[in-house]
Amino acid sequence: MGKDKYLLSSVYNTLEILDLLSEYKELTLSEISKKLNLGKASVFRMLYTLEKKQFIHKTQDAKYRLGVKFAHYGAKVLDRQDNIAVIRPFLEKLRDEHNETVHLSVLDADYNITVIDKAQNNSAIQMTSRIGGKLPGYCTGMGKVLLAGMLDDELKEKIFSFDLKKNTDTTITDPNELIEELNKIRQQGYAEDLEESEVGLVCYAAPIKNIDGNVTAAISFSGPALRMQQNREELISAIKKAAEEISEKIGYIS
Repeated sequence: MGKDKYLLSSVYNTLEILDLLSEYKELTLSEISKKLNLGKASVFRMLYTLEKKQFIHKTQDAKYRLGVKFAHYGAKVLDRQDNIAVIRPFLEKLRDEHNETVHLSVLDADYNITVIDKAQNNSAIQMTSRIGGKLPGYCTGMGKVLLAGMLDDELKEKIFSFDLKKNTDTTITDPNELIEELNKIRQQGYAEDLEESEVGLVCYAAPIKNIDGNVTAAISFSGPALRMQQNREELISAIKKAAEEISEKIGYIS
């Protein structure tokens, strides 16, 4: 860092930590200190402050990663960059053509999904989800799509520490079975929630990719099990096609 009379070194170094954590999923205090060539004491104070403001999250094994606040800010950035405005017509079209509720979600640092937009159908049976609401990633269609999109050896290890609660008889609670399911989702390009998060609810979801080809969001149909399963092929085909068109609209090149 060159000399700049207007530059606050403490703020600069704090932002350096955030930049570093954006490149790595998790780092220890020692690793951050070494990579940035900063003293551990000052790095600890910066990490402590960032954690208090929820910009970073400290894991049980004393590693740091970007916090859930970035999911919140990410949704706002998407909105202000008109990505949600671009995606919204697709949600409404899917709802109008198939009369099922459509969701748009992103994954947070704790591997839960945050709903950032929704097109509600006009059925007598209404979904209880809300924009800004959080749902577990491991047992929802959108969550599984997003987890599958980032599945690597590190995530596979983390899955064994997930709290895989059995919400229904069909909830996947075995880590090996979940990993197998995520690999299947990667190959087929869509996910199904077959009453895994809630009895009577079925969801079909597909991934949205950014300009770099990374899965950054997911869209889904959600509705009553019987009706969804009766129209399964039609709904899966429609959600996959829409996800591909949205991805291309925001810059992804197949």
